[in-house]
Amino acid sequence: MKYTIEKNGVLVSQISGWTPGLAKKCNLIGNKQAPQGLPFDLGDGATLRVVRTVKASPTSYQYVVDDGGALVGNEWVISQTAKDKPTDQISTQKRLDINIEAARRIENIAPIWKQIRGSERAIELLEIKNTREWGEDEIVEADYLRAKRKEIEAIRSRSNALMLLPDEELIKVDVLDDITWQTS
Repeated sequence: MKYTIEKNGVLVSQISGWTPGLAKKCNLIGNKQAPQGLPFDLGDGATLRVVRTVKASPTSYQYVVDDGGALVGNEWVISQTAKDKPTDQISTQKRLDINIEAARRIENIAPIWKQIRGSERAIELLEIKNTREWGEDEIVEADYLRAKRKEIEAIRSRSNALMLLPDEELIKVDVLDDITWQTS
């Protein structure tokens, strides 16, 4: 729990947990905990009060600002607000998020081990084609591998296009939205 000393609606001490220094300011030397009945009158218009923070829920593209607080009822209440980070910071974060999301989408299409195995099989199919015509199963398999490659290439292409957007446009992009990743 946090506490502060307030006098006439103005803080006269920093906000802190219960410490020996705060106990001394309250003339409660030796008290290992704050008084049970708060607010606690300290004389000369000063009062020991509990501090309550009304928290904001920022996105990764925002930061939190405290309003400094105000006396509300018997508590000192600090309200937080979420403010947008500067455009260059948001765009830098979005570019990192694009790479992460592209990797996730590619992994959903074909995990790396399947990509490696698919590449190995494509080489085998090319070697077979050099010696004879493919059978029906091999044609189906080659078509499947081409389709997976095209899906992955589309994600990489879209990722590259998103990375090249000007900062002012990029900050408006929802990186997790499927619509963002549509190529047509």
